[in-house]
Amino acid sequence: MPITTNVKSSEENIMNRKFGLPSTEEVQIAGKTGTGNNSMGCSGMQGGGGRGMGGGGRGMGVGRGRGDIGKSQGMNLSIGREAGMKPSGMSFEQEEALELEMAGKVGADRMTRHKHDQEVFHTLLRYHDQIQREVTNLPNGIRSLTTSKNPEIVQLLHDHVPAMHHRLEENFGLRFWDPAFPEIFAQREKVRMEVTLVPTGVLVEETSEDPNVAKLIQAHGMIVSLFVQKGFEQAQQQSPLPADYQRII
Repeated sequence: MPITTNVKSSEENIMNRKFGLPSTEEVQIAGKTGTGNNSMGCSGMQGGGGRGMGGGGRGMGVGRGRGDIGKSQGMNLSIGREAGMKPSGMSFEQEEALELEMAGKVGADRMTRHKHDQEVFHTLLRYHDQIQREVTNLPNGIRSLTTSKNPEIVQLLHDHVPAMHHRLEENFGLRFWDPAFPEIFAQREKVRMEVTLVPTGVLVEETSEDPNVAKLIQAHGMIVSLFVQKGFEQAQQQSPLPADYQRII
């Protein structure tokens, strides 16, 4: 079963029943056109050198400058990469070179997207204390609400989450050194993900009919929550897999 990309209004989304949030405009994701004023391309998720969140240069217009998202939008946030994000035993330069090498193998456009994704993710890590996240474990996955009171952070979340979803969908990897990320990419065809942009952030329901993959989804949800809690400190660490999860790579 392929990944289902379905970004729609929060009134239609199952998460609205839990959080009672107002409706939001439908957006364009992965070639599916909605009815709202904001169209958004995508770029998804997988493991790669020290990142894990990003956007393909879209999302409420946030990343249209691709390499200079803050300047193009007049943001007050400090935008860009952060030195020192590296896995144990690998220098930052080695990590950076690995990711760029992998992105470069699939063309200049993806390399540009990847650099943008790095900047968005690093910016969210830098301002992690301005992000709130609530996760509910479901029998077959998770339901999460990630929000901020800072409109600029909300824009970055609107960029990042659909972008990571699309990277998962197209198998455009990152954080290759981090076991949980390559694993979820390897299982991508068993993942169903529903993303809803709301005024204060992003609602996500991520599920699988495979109980083993559902465990992986729940582990990934916990990892993202740790990114929100600890920022760069956590992003430098490898992400543990559940003890009872059966790896396929």
